Parts: sequence; structure tokens; C-alpha cells
Amino acid sequence: MRYRTLPRLAAIAAICLSPLAASLPLLAAEPKINNFAVADAVTSVQLCGNRNSGSNKSAQPYRVVLGEQNGQSVLFVQWMNQPEGAGSWRGVAAHTQGFAEINDDKAGLTLQNLRCTAQGKGIRITANVVGGPKTTKRRQMRLDVGPALEKYEITFTPALK
Repeated sequence: MRYRTLPRLAAIAAICLSPLAASLPLLAAEPKINNFAVADAVTSVQLCGNRNSGSNKSAQPYRVVLGEQNGQSVLFVQWMNQPEGAGSWRGVAAHTQGFAEINDDKAGLTLQNLRCTAQGKGIRITANVVGGPKTTKRRQMRLDVGPALEKYEITFTPALK
């Protein structure tokens, strides 16, 4: 039984890290806001919403990835697709979006109580925010993403500046 566990863990790790490994050459050319220095930085992953809401196509959810790097939170949203001919659902990251307002090295923000809800074909992410300028203030973050690539709206209450 012990010998079966290691290959299963290796297979799970390969599945989880394959999108990361496939995108490593591309990530080197992207700004820092769109990548982690190490995969161990990931603290939570959630599937949320469906870009094909109301259609008969296969599910295309968003994957919300929260991590910690250099003592602050980093947040990414991935548009997931189902490979053609896959018998069971195996999501593949088709696009990854980072957020400069959060992931910037100088932002110094920590996100807590992260929640994601479907909003039509897009998603809404909310969180409590600690840190940043005027750290004595407590903040809330609301981030609306999708369904269009690279389109998002982020608000902090009270504002960061």
C-alpha cells in the first residue's frame, strides 16, 4: 500500500504543476505581477463561476489562486478550459491574470477571508485587506473579473490612496 501512495502523490503533483511548468518560459518575460517565485507560495485555490453559464458547452470555470510572496498576498485568476476528448473534467489554464494593485512588491497588502461568487459569466472576489498605506484603516476589497480577458474592476473601501 505504501508503494502505491508515492506514485499517486507524484501524479497529483504533476497534474497540479503541469500548467505552471508549461508556462515557465512565458512567465520569465511577463511582469512580476503574473507569476510566483516558487510554487510553494500558493496558499489556496478555488474554482468559481462558469464562463459558459446557460449554454450546453462543457464547464469553463475560473480558478482563483491566492498566495504569499515576500510577506504579502498575491492573487491570480485563471480562465480554465476542458481539453477536447477528456473523459472526466481536467481543467487546463488557458489564461492567467495578475493584479498590479495587489501583487506589486510595494503594495504590502494581505488578503484575508477571500470569497468568490459567480456574477453571470464573470466572478466577484471579496476579501478583508490588511496593510498598505495608512495601515490603521481596515479595508474591504471587491474585484469583478471576466468574462473578457484582461478586463477587471477593483475597488478598495476605504480607498488605498
